[in-house]
Amino acid sequence: MNKYLMQVLDRLYFRIYPGKIQAPQKPDSYDFSPITRKDYLENPELFYSKPDKMPDFTLTGVVNTDGVEVVDVKFPSPVQTKYAENNMVHGLYFKAAGKRDFATVILLHGWGRSNLWKEKKIAIGLARNNINCFILKLPFHFERTPEGTWSGEYSITGDIPRTVEGTRQLVIEVRTVSSWLKKQVEKVAISGISLGGMMAHLAMSVETFDAGITILAGGNSAGVIWEGIATKGVKDDIIKAGITREQTSHIYRVIDPCVLAKHNKTKNLLMINGLYDEVMPRRFTMELWEALGKPKIKWYPCAHVTSVLFVKSIVRDMIRFIHGNAGFNPV
Repeated sequence: MNKYLMQVLDRLYFRIYPGKIQAPQKPDSYDFSPITRKDYLENPELFYSKPDKMPDFTLTGVVNTDGVEVVDVKFPSPVQTKYAENNMVHGLYFKAAGKRDFATVILLHGWGRSNLWKEKKIAIGLARNNINCFILKLPFHFERTPEGTWSGEYSITGDIPRTVEGTRQLVIEVRTVSSWLKKQVEKVAISGISLGGMMAHLAMSVETFDAGITILAGGNSAGVIWEGIATKGVKDDIIKAGITREQTSHIYRVIDPCVLAKHNKTKNLLMINGLYDEVMPRRFTMELWEALGKPKIKWYPCAHVTSVLFVKSIVRDMIRFIHGNAGFNPV
């Protein structure tokens, strides 16, 4: 497939599924000073601090799928919000049945997902190669979706403080899962797709992982919303809330991977991106790549949605990188 066909397929997809905000969202207060403190940018640990006490994890529903155990996991979020559904964290833990645990990848899905087909394919592929995978469901998605909204609708809207706080919530949840996993396995890696990839980069600014692999991710959060083809509804909602792109960029600094890239604590880093991506425009990926010191990057001849055609190859890239470059020693 060529560039234009890839992009046409993506544009058609987002025309059918535009991600439109159903009811206009706006902040309760336009005093953004609590989330725009300069010291957060110099020390993001102040914003994304670990909980003082580990929550209790509940594991249920073990299913064996072709030699891979899949466990439902949930725990109360260390960050409580006014949305009851969002306050319980849900995840799926894929484990290679009967094999010694040596590594687990925390995998974060993309924005507005209504299913985890792609993530489950990745998780099963990793588990079959003795790499466990914990799919962590993002705030306001799936079981965490507030009543009357679609999965992910409340995660990015004109209510900018909620977007920032939801991001903070997720990063702290990632750190919580990482601490829980480190009691069970030798190595913990972080990965994410699209928005999940951006969140993974934020997590790497405050937490050290043995490896980081991001897929279809970039930086410049406001730029992605304003120029990406998947987020027109979000951009319109922010504008309706009376907030400009410049203001959004300023408020988003503490959740912008490019701004926090200087704090990156994960040295074994691989970025996987699409050459023709218009959801995560290439220039914002390059901006993040440069801010991170130009880590290893691989480009696939795809757009955003059409990356699904390369899932098997992406899984092979992840396995090869973890086994060969992250210092893992599977047995």
